[in-house]
Amino acid sequence: MPLGVFVAVDGSSAAQADPQERRWAERRALDRRMDDAALRASLVAMPIWALALALAASPMALAIGLQRPAAGLAWAALTAACVTTMWRMPRRARHAPAGAPDPRRTRHRVLAVAAMAGALAAAAPWLAAPGVAQAVAAVLCTALGFAGVVLLGPMRQVVLGLAVLPLSAGGALAWGLAEWPWRSLVGGAAMAAAAGLVAVARHRHHAWHQNTRALIEQGARLRDLESERDAAWRADQDKSRFLAIASHDLRQPVHALGLFAATLHKRLAHTPDEPLARNMMRAIDGLERSFNAMLDISRLDAGVMTPRLQTFPLRDMFRRLHMHYAGQAELAGLGLRFSPGGKSVTSDPQLLERIVGNLIQNAIKYTERGGIVVLARSTRTHVNVEIWDTGSGIAPEVLPRIFEEFYQVGRGERDRSHGLGMGLAIVKRLAGLLDHRLVVASRPGRGTMFRIGIALGQLPGIQEDMAPADTVPMEVHGSQMVLVIDDEEPIREGLRLLLEEWGYHVVTAADAAQAEHAATALEGHVDLVLSDLHLGDGPDGLEAIAEVRRLCGRDVPAVLVTGDTAQAEIQRVTASGYPVLFKPVQPRRLFEALRNALS
Repeated sequence: MPLGVFVAVDGSSAAQADPQERRWAERRALDRRMDDAALRASLVAMPIWALALALAASPMALAIGLQRPAAGLAWAALTAACVTTMWRMPRRARHAPAGAPDPRRTRHRVLAVAAMAGALAAAAPWLAAPGVAQAVAAVLCTALGFAGVVLLGPMRQVVLGLAVLPLSAGGALAWGLAEWPWRSLVGGAAMAAAAGLVAVARHRHHAWHQNTRALIEQGARLRDLESERDAAWRADQDKSRFLAIASHDLRQPVHALGLFAATLHKRLAHTPDEPLARNMMRAIDGLERSFNAMLDISRLDAGVMTPRLQTFPLRDMFRRLHMHYAGQAELAGLGLRFSPGGKSVTSDPQLLERIVGNLIQNAIKYTERGGIVVLARSTRTHVNVEIWDTGSGIAPEVLPRIFEEFYQVGRGERDRSHGLGMGLAIVKRLAGLLDHRLVVASRPGRGTMFRIGIALGQLPGIQEDMAPADTVPMEVHGSQMVLVIDDEEPIREGLRLLLEEWGYHVVTAADAAQAEHAATALEGHVDLVLSDLHLGDGPDGLEAIAEVRRLCGRDVPAVLVTGDTAQAEIQRVTASGYPVLFKPVQPRRLFEALRNALS
């Protein structure tokens, strides 16, 4: 079996820490990229210069053939071969297979072909017949030099070589002149043309170099930013995965603790030890609220909450909120007043009630005297639900931060009695999910106002016909059989004790196999399955429920319980269609879930 080796820590950062060496390495890398860019630009421009050479070749070949027909044919053949090579070079470079020669060999071929084309153009004035033909060849030779400089400017070696063309054209003309002054004049013009060509070449190369360098550096910065973005995304994913795993591991014992505490609280009712059990339940409820706040954020980020929009009156929602928070406000010495104003809205009633409830609870926490007013105001297209308080207010520069996770207003150190600082983060996400406008206005020392802008309801007059919401729990028949499936023994035992206190018959199983044996032993007389999602290494809770249903021959009601808050798992269990409870589960919520499933 081969030896596996993995280097977890390279330890080479000290060796690469020399700033001078790093700068030299970056400079060499930039120079290589500039050379490669110059080569690509020259390859792109090569067919255009080949076309210019082909257009100039016919009159130049004719000028040579007037005096030397054989030389004209040879020159034309060599030029045609050179033009064909130049025309095909970019195509060959684009379709080069993997493992093709490195760019240096391609660069050498480009230089060689450019030198051959320049030599043929420079030779034409010398081979042409004296007179008009030679002058035409000289002009075309100089024009090819300027065209080559403009097109092949990125490659410095090529443009410097092309400076020979006007000198060669001028030298050929001067050589054919008999009188010395004319020779001097033509020679000077040739040197001036060469100098002008060199100046154009330098300017073209400098401009290309600056632009290309800026583009390369910009690309490098973009790649660095993308790398940092990807690293931050991976770190965020790792953090989320860690929090999900840690949350699941913490939820298991807290869930079991809540089950045992609820059983103990019921057994100690009307005894001297009842206050101790009650305080224990309050502490566990605090833990449960903290876990649920983090769970709500996970579920909202996972996108598994789907609003169920309907038109309903605000009156009933305000009544429920008053029943829920009036006691808290009274204990805090605050007034709490609601004014629905006969308004109805189109929204998700449960999610909207959650938003307004969080804002009321937040107002109670941060208001020391005065009170809270919750009212509804109508505009032409919206109903605005406003929550006013007479608290300490929020400084303008702090307002954008209050919707961040774990942020508490005006507290240098975290105050656990004021919660985790997740309430407004959840409010913001829920308002975005419902597409409601959320606005906050505050004046330090005077108070704060939160406004939720909600689309107007479409059922006018419905308030008069609606009856108050039914808040009386239905009676539960306790003679039903519940199959509890959980791989943790403390949780199985806690559920068994609590459900038996509620009057249910309970059979427990540690995994899917034991659940199958229990269903078989009960001859299919199972009224409800209460299963954990993860059941060790075997089949999970979804598969266990499906197998129990198969053995019972009917769709036995089922409730899933899980402590996993990973987004993928939340989406999976939500898609299953079963009621889902997230650990730690408050006994009241477990009671309601069982009642609803069995009804």
